[in-house]
Amino acid sequence: MVDMPEPVMRMVVHPDTNKVLSTVNLKGEPHLIVCGSLMATAPNMIAAAEAYMYRTAENLVHNPVAEILVWKGREAYSLKVKALERVEEGPVFERMEKSLEKMHLTVDAVWIFEVLEIWDEGIGNMTGARVV
Repeated sequence: MVDMPEPVMRMVVHPDTNKVLSTVNLKGEPHLIVCGSLMATAPNMIAAAEAYMYRTAENLVHNPVAEILVWKGREAYSLKVKALERVEEGPVFERMEKSLEKMHLTVDAVWIFEVLEIWDEGIGNMTGARVV
């Protein structure tokens, strides 16, 4: 488990960054979704709302390792993560529910991920380098 440096944390939580969550099904086929609901719950933890996340949720049950790509402009980071739990109540769920209320989305659950690795995927001399 690694802590997200400040620039990565900023990208994860900022509402104007692009965010994609990638999982793999039982056949090994990738599945990607736009995931605008990311929230950092600690320097090394990310939460994502399960709202219209049918195949993704099924994939996470069978294989908890996933990848999150966040980017804006020339800055981009890839975060390898592992799903630790799926929660349907509690403070993180309530915070996420309130956040998505503005977008008229219903939260079925919240997935809690630990951050395993972070890679620089932006455009620059650090492209492809491991951040932590």
